[in-house]
Amino acid sequence: MGTRKSAAALTATEKSNFVAALKALKAQAGGRNYDWFVRTHMTYFNVVNNHRYAHMSPSFLPWHRQYLLELENALKAFNPAVDLPYWNWAANRSTTGAPFTSDLMGGNGSGGNGPVVSGPFAGSANWPITVSATSSTSLRRAMTLRGSLPTTSDVDSIMGTSTYDVAPWSSASSGGMRNRVEGGLTPALHGRVHNWVGGHMAQVDSPNDPAFFLHHCNIDRLWSRWQTSWGFGASRYQPGGNVANVVDVNEVLEPFGATVASTLDHRGIYTYA
Repeated sequence: MGTRKSAAALTATEKSNFVAALKALKAQAGGRNYDWFVRTHMTYFNVVNNHRYAHMSPSFLPWHRQYLLELENALKAFNPAVDLPYWNWAANRSTTGAPFTSDLMGGNGSGGNGPVVSGPFAGSANWPITVSATSSTSLRRAMTLRGSLPTTSDVDSIMGTSTYDVAPWSSASSGGMRNRVEGGLTPALHGRVHNWVGGHMAQVDSPNDPAFFLHHCNIDRLWSRWQTSWGFGASRYQPGGNVANVVDVNEVLEPFGATVASTLDHRGIYTYA
């Protein structure tokens, strides 16, 4: 069973192993290589088969939990010691601190929204962008230009929400934890971080930036924290069943083949440090 640690707590070896596995997956031809994950997010960001799987729906958290697990397993194929780290952006708020250090995610982009100039993912030779919503061929960031990172008090206020989600099960839902985490209600968490990092992270092809996975790992950690308080069982997920065009608890999360119910309790697969 794996243990996911804060990026700020990784050892030098853990950082090196994680970066090397990401680059090996990026270099892999065919199959579920890194660009498959970018393409999949771009596809499922939108409506597929009359369902919103990845965003603006109750399945936002289960879909991304399974998506992270698929990526983690792909990295473990290169190095079984690799576990996904998370970026606790409520505590680590610097553009030069964890995870944006030269030995992990690298730093900011140049000139406001330009290419990343430091670290292992700087430049198209180190990290070529080949599946994108734009013509950029190297990773871009624009940290701090748009908005601010969520605070600990923002997180705590959401963790006290006992209801998972409410009708109409979308970005228009006026209550529930899921929409407040995702970004439809104040204080939003998920969307604010994407905008704060900027560059590719603020686009539909946001997984082009490996920081995407550290961000979403933290979102998953917060959902796990919420579940610890309110329950891991299927009864805690809303809607339960028979809601048209919404992924119910026993429906499959495309394209993974896993149901929502199968994602709800992760504790036998990984834990958070």
